[in-house]
Amino acid sequence: MTSIITNNAASVALATLRSINDSLNTTNDRVSTGKKINSAADGAAYWNISTTLTSDNGALGAVKDAINLDMSSVKTTNTGLTQIMNSLNTIKQALVSAQSSTADRTSLQKNIANAVSDISSAASSAVVNGANWLSVDSSATGFNANKSLLANFSRASGVVTVGTTTLDTGAFAVYDAKTNSTSTGTSSTIDTAVTAVATSASVSGGLTVAVGTNAGNLKGFMDTTYSISGSVGGTTVAAFTASIANIDISSLTSSDVDLAKLSSYMKIVSATIDGLQAGSTALGTTQTRLTSQQNFAQSLIDINTSSIGSLVDANMEEESTKLKALQTQQQLAVQSLSIANNSTSNIMTLFR
Repeated sequence: MTSIITNNAASVALATLRSINDSLNTTNDRVSTGKKINSAADGAAYWNISTTLTSDNGALGAVKDAINLDMSSVKTTNTGLTQIMNSLNTIKQALVSAQSSTADRTSLQKNIANAVSDISSAASSAVVNGANWLSVDSSATGFNANKSLLANFSRASGVVTVGTTTLDTGAFAVYDAKTNSTSTGTSSTIDTAVTAVATSASVSGGLTVAVGTNAGNLKGFMDTTYSISGSVGGTTVAAFTASIANIDISSLTSSDVDLAKLSSYMKIVSATIDGLQAGSTALGTTQTRLTSQQNFAQSLIDINTSSIGSLVDANMEEESTKLKALQTQQQLAVQSLSIANNSTSNIMTLFR
């Protein structure tokens, strides 16, 4: 039966065309964006997972950037510390040479002064993002030798945590601008490390080396003032003070007392080199850990990116094939609808 009120064929053809158009729009979206999941409406579960992974990648990227910045500080400090230890070895060699009775101590003093200048330059130049770990002021408000370095990012049971590692910069503070401490006034890592230099310098006999007890004597490795006293061959040596930064051997002679002073200077420098080597080891260990965490963060980013792709990326070969098929179906559906609409006009021939 043909009805001029209801055209069932046209309704079916129209519904088919609508369905094809919806599928075609979806396929066009996938082809244009390259994704099969563009919103929660396309697949709530996959969209939620991919959104979480994308957020994690952003956090991991921030962690990686922070590690890069911390790595720059560690590398810069390590480079400066290496230069400083080379200069300290130059000073040590000059002090060894100065113990010869034929040594030109005036010329050797110039070498020492140049090395001290190089150390000062290296320490003051080791700055990254406004921070200097070699030249500090431990009396400054808020100063903390323990530096917290960002190390990792993790998510467990929906809880996000950021891990850190601590680097104690007091183990290699070369200069300290503080003026308010004595050798017994504090127990910070800087003071402990420098006090160990005095202890080591006194171990093998000769003159006794101790950190000066006046306020401001206990500083960094280079500017700590040591008090040196004792006796040599039965002769009492009046207590005198010295720091590596102001060693002066130009006026020393080959007397037993002056040679003992040279020996004390050399022991202080040797113990300082040993102390800074321990600090350099801590820096190297931290750098290795940061490098490992940096690589791990990048690996996690790569894994997350791959996982996101497998969840939301469209199969372009499949979508292109589907697009061609849907375009053909759309053309046929339009033609079918046109035929269905024209079928009612055929009724007019019955009334002619």
